[in-house]
Amino acid sequence: MEVVFARGMAQLAERVAALGAKRVLVLAPPSRRFVEQVTAALAAFEPAVFDGAQVHVPAEVVDAAAAKLAETRADTVVAIGGGSPIGLAKALKLRGELRSVALPTTYAGSEMTTMYGITRGASKQTGRDPRVRPDLVWYDVTLTQGLPIGLSVQSLCNAIAHVISVASTGSILGTVRAEGFAATAQTIRAIEELLVAPTDLRAREDAQRGASACAAVYEQGKAGLQHQLAHLLGGATRLDHAAIHACLLPHFVAYLRETQPALVDELEAALGRPSLAAYLRDVLVRAGAPISLAALGATREAVTTALATRPELPARVALAAYDNSYL
Repeated sequence: MEVVFARGMAQLAERVAALGAKRVLVLAPPSRRFVEQVTAALAAFEPAVFDGAQVHVPAEVVDAAAAKLAETRADTVVAIGGGSPIGLAKALKLRGELRSVALPTTYAGSEMTTMYGITRGASKQTGRDPRVRPDLVWYDVTLTQGLPIGLSVQSLCNAIAHVISVASTGSILGTVRAEGFAATAQTIRAIEELLVAPTDLRAREDAQRGASACAAVYEQGKAGLQHQLAHLLGGATRLDHAAIHACLLPHFVAYLRETQPALVDELEAALGRPSLAAYLRDVLVRAGAPISLAALGATREAVTTALATRPELPARVALAAYDNSYL
């Protein structure tokens, strides 16, 4: 996988050609944000567009995208957006040999991992497979400049959750653990910078690099309860994945304070943030982002029904996140 940090798409076609691409299919959400930019940059590859990417990658959307792929005879997919189109590209790669390019416009980090998820009904099935990793990740910081501060902070909390989740399983040690904490610290510094200057490109690039590094560390560890809860609730509610992570994270850290106090002490020391759980909730408030699953639009019935299917998970974390009652 090649990772490029750039401003603009002037060299994108050259890199896509180097992959051996002949014809591309651009994957995007219905908003089609930045699609015209991408198709113009990749005009030499006869770009077609599938703009039906949806959160949590519903199986029926994968089927529709696969049909479009066959119709256009594209050999490469180019995902522009957040986790929805990037996740869709991963699902398509599971079906057969296919090149893929990711142009992230958020900070979720899916582009750096082999994790994939596909939702059928109210159930989201996740897994890891090296086949789904993009061949090229193109980080153009200008694509993130207009992302509202609330959505930006939610997405960056998702990035932070990557490191805390794998740290909680004891699956990252030594240098990788240190890299994870350093990436988390960088991400938190970027959040503070963005709260002051939401459109500052330097702060946006710090956020992009920090979030990417957090995801790279997540790829080297075993996902913990935070991610299992987020995917379970995502499949049940179809709410935005990063927003769910952001609401869960303060309560998960509070849960870790009870169950793994040494880990939370280590995190707080490395990040320079005492009372980490309260701090994470505070940054959501400062960004004007929802701090409860109820505020996102989840119903208690949907949450409790989903939790009943996974009794081994700490239901109190999700229930506390539902109405922000745990901290």
